[in-house]
Amino acid sequence: MKRQLTTGDASKSILIALFMALLLSATLGIADTNYVIEIPPINMFNVINLSNSTSFSYTYTNMTGGIIYLPPAWYYYYNFSAPAGSYIDYSVWGTSPITLYILTNQQFMRYFNEGGINEYLYSITSSNLSGYYHINRTGTYYVVIVNNELKPVLVIYAISLTGKPMLNQWGFPVGIADYGIAIINGRYFAYEYRTNEFIGEASIYNVFTQEPGSCPTGYVEPGNNWFSIQLNTVLVVNTISGYAQYYWLQNVLLFDTLNYTAYVSDNVWNSSSINASLSNNLISGDGVISPVNATAGNITAYAYYTEVSQQAHVPFTIYLITRTGLTSNDYPWIAFGYSYNGQSITWFDNVTIRVKSSSAYMEVSPTSNNGELMNNAELVIAGPWNSECTVAKPLNITLALYFAWPYPSDYYLSPVPSMWDFGTDTAEIIYDAHVSPLNYGSVYVIQGPEKLYFLNTYFIPLIINNPVNETRTLDVYTVNSTTTLNEPSIITVVPNETRYIFMNYVINNSYIVTTNALNLTLQGPTSIYVNYTLQYMLTINDPSRLLNGESGWHNYGSVVTLNEPEIYYLDNGTRLVFNAYYIYLTGTSLYHMVMNNVTNLLVNGPYTVIVNWTKQYQVNVNSPVPVIVSLSGLQNISGYSVVTWVNRSSTLIILVPKYYVLGNGTCLVYLGNNESIVVYLPFNISLGNFVRQYLVTIYSKYPVSVNGTYTTNITKWFYSGEALMIRPGTVFSDGVFLSELGLVITVNKPTSVTVTWHINYFLTVIMYTVIITAISVIVILIIRRRRSEYKTF
Repeated sequence: MKRQLTTGDASKSILIALFMALLLSATLGIADTNYVIEIPPINMFNVINLSNSTSFSYTYTNMTGGIIYLPPAWYYYYNFSAPAGSYIDYSVWGTSPITLYILTNQQFMRYFNEGGINEYLYSITSSNLSGYYHINRTGTYYVVIVNNELKPVLVIYAISLTGKPMLNQWGFPVGIADYGIAIINGRYFAYEYRTNEFIGEASIYNVFTQEPGSCPTGYVEPGNNWFSIQLNTVLVVNTISGYAQYYWLQNVLLFDTLNYTAYVSDNVWNSSSINASLSNNLISGDGVISPVNATAGNITAYAYYTEVSQQAHVPFTIYLITRTGLTSNDYPWIAFGYSYNGQSITWFDNVTIRVKSSSAYMEVSPTSNNGELMNNAELVIAGPWNSECTVAKPLNITLALYFAWPYPSDYYLSPVPSMWDFGTDTAEIIYDAHVSPLNYGSVYVIQGPEKLYFLNTYFIPLIINNPVNETRTLDVYTVNSTTTLNEPSIITVVPNETRYIFMNYVINNSYIVTTNALNLTLQGPTSIYVNYTLQYMLTINDPSRLLNGESGWHNYGSVVTLNEPEIYYLDNGTRLVFNAYYIYLTGTSLYHMVMNNVTNLLVNGPYTVIVNWTKQYQVNVNSPVPVIVSLSGLQNISGYSVVTWVNRSSTLIILVPKYYVLGNGTCLVYLGNNESIVVYLPFNISLGNFVRQYLVTIYSKYPVSVNGTYTTNITKWFYSGEALMIRPGTVFSDGVFLSELGLVITVNKPTSVTVTWHINYFLTVIMYTVIITAISVIVILIIRRRRSEYKTF
C-alpha cells in the first residue's frame, strides 16, 4: 500500500508547549537577506529526460492520487474493493486528452492479458474529467487511465471510493508547485536542481475559509475556519555509507480566518521508503516525534509549532524560510524560519538528523523518491491539518516562491523556474480557489473555479529553423540569457555550382537582422528563421567577353538576360558572328540550344553558357582583272577588288582567269595558279603576277616566215617584249620575182603589219635572161637536131 504524506498530523495529535525559538536575525525583504534576485543561466540546471519514473502515487483511506507520465499507448490503473451502493469519485486532468475506464476484475484481466479494452462498465475521454460512477454490485473494480494520443501526456489524478458523491469538482492544494517539469511549445522539458534554501512569500489581503461537511479523506471538522499556507520541500541526504535518504520538510503558516490567530509549524517526514519512520535517537530539535493516523501505517513524524501572532491584522505578509546544510559533525540540519511583515527572520526550529552524511540539500527533480513522494517544491494554500479540506469563501492572497543558487554557494535568489498551480505532496486540500500567474515564481489566488494547469516558466525556447539542412532545433535558455548566433555566411553544397548565402535572421516573424554574427538577449520564447538564399553558379564562356559580367552566383529564380549583338567587331579586321547559346546543366552533358541572340535565362540550377560565335576575318583581294572569290564553295564573289568576311579556318579560293583581254588589242596573262588559302588571320592580297600580251596581226599576200613559220595571215597574242622576225622572202608571181625585205618587231603594243612586196628586177632580169638563153639554146639544139636528122635521111 502507498501512503499520502500530510502536514500537521503530528502537531494535531500531540500537545506541545509553546515557546519562542532562538532568534537568529537577518534582514529579509529579498535585499534584506543580502540576496540579489537574478535568474540563473540554463547550465545551473541539470536537464534530464522524462520517463515512467516521473510518476508518483499515494493511497490513503480508499483514496489514491498522484501525478503520472504516460507515453503513447501507456496506461495506469488502480483497483478498489467496492461494496454495492458506493461511488467511485474521480478527478483526472491531463495535458492532452486521456480516457478513463472503469472495468470489472474479469474485464481488466482480459485487457491485461490480451491488450485492448473492448468491454468496460464506463468510459469517458477528455483532458479534464470530474465525476463519479455508482457501484451496483459488490466486487473489485479497476480504474484505468489510458493515453490514446500519439504524444506523451502528464496526468494529475485523484480517485476515491465514497459512500456518496462528492462535490464533483477539483480539490487540491493550490498555489505554486515546481515539479522539475515545464511545458515549452507543447513539449515537456524536464530538469533538476539543488539548493540549500527555499523562501516562500505570502501576502494575505482578505481570506475566510470553512470546512465542509465531508472531505475525500474522511477527516473533517465541519465549520472549522483554519487554513494553511505550506512551504513543502524534499531534503536529500547522502550518507557516508553510500545511501540516499529523503525527508519531506514542511514549513507551515496556520491561520484562523475567524479570529485572525497565526501559528507557524514545521514537520519532518522520513520519505526514504514506504512507511518509513523517525527515531528519537536520530533526530533532535524543539519538536517531538509522534505517530500519525494509524490508517496510514505505523508511521511517526517530527512536528513543532509556535504562535506568530494572536491578532494578525489583515493584510499582512509572511516569509517562510527553510534552510539546510551539514554540521561540523557531518550531520544534516534543517532550519525553519519565518519573517512577519518584513521583520527580521525568526528561526523558530532547528532540526538535526544524526546520520553521518557527505551532503545534504533540497532538490527539485521530476522523479519520485523511495517513499514515492515527488521531489518537488511547493508553496500552496490548503486545509489546516490532518488531511482535512476547506472551502474558500472570500480569498485574496499572493504567493511567491524563491530558491537560493548556485548550490552550494547560494549567492543569489531566484524565483522557481516553473509553476504549476496545484500541489501533490500534502493531503490537505482547498475548494473554490483559483490561481493566476503574476510573474515568474509568483501567483495571485482568489475565490473561483479551481483549474489545474501549467502557469509559466522562465525557461524559454530558442527555435532555430534552418532551411539549408531542413532542421528545426530547439534549445532552452532562461529569460535574459544571452546567446551568440553565428551562422556561416556561405554554405557550399557543390563547389562552384550550388551554395546558400546568408541573408538575415527573421526573429519572431517580425524583426530582421542582417548580420550573421548576432548576440541575442532572450526575453521570451524566440523563434528564428535563418534566411538563406539559394544561389547557383552561372558560368559564361564568351569569346567576346561581353557577357563576362554575368558570370558568377545568381539567386535561385532570378532571370539573367543574355544579350549579344548579332555581329561584334573586334580590332584588326576581325569580327564575331553570333550563332547560338549552348546552355549546359553544369557537370552534365545535358544542354539546350537557343539561337536568338537575345534571350532570358531562368536560374533554377547551375548552368554553363557557351556563346557560340563564328570568328571571321576580313579579306581584301585586289586584281587588275576580275576574279571570283569562292568562300568554301558556298558563296562566290567577283570583281576587281573584293572585300569580304571569311570564317576562320575556312578555305578561300581565288579563281583568276588565265587570260583577260583588255581593250585595244591588249591582254593580261596570269602567270600563277588559282589561289587556295586557309584563313587564320585577316589579310590583303593583290594579284600582280600578270604579264601583258599584245595582239599582233601580220598580213601578207604571199607566205612569209614569221619566227620560222610561213603564213600569209597571222593574228596572235604575243607577250610584251617578245620579238617577231619576218624573214626576207622572195616569191615569183605574175612573171616577176617579188621580194620583201623582212622585219624584226619587238612587241610592246598592239601591232598590225602588212608585208609589202616589191618586184625584184634583178632576179626577174636574170630569170628572163636565163629563160631567153635557155630558149635560145634549146632552139639551137632543136634546129641542130633537125638538121642532123635531115642529113641522115
